[in-house]
Amino acid sequence: MEFVRQIVEGSKLANVIPLPASLRSGKVEVIVLPIAEKVPPPKISGESIEEMLEGSITQSLLGAIPISEISLEEIREERLKKYESVD
Repeated sequence: MEFVRQIVEGSKLANVIPLPASLRSGKVEVIVLPIAEKVPPPKISGESIEEMLEGSITQSLLGAIPISEISLEEIREERLKKYESVD
């Protein structure tokens, strides 16, 4: 990124930029930088999330056990059964 840095008399700069009186009587440092335009993040709707998840591994993990139909204790028991049968 390019920039310019220069020390100038405050009285000369006061004609360009409004300065407080304390800065007009001495030297001031001026730094000029380009403005970086902020790009807003893309908006993602619930429908587009569904489209992105369709057929993905994440979807299979999210839908493995429907939380609304089963208690946490039942989920625990289900997982323990799977691990007990593995040799």
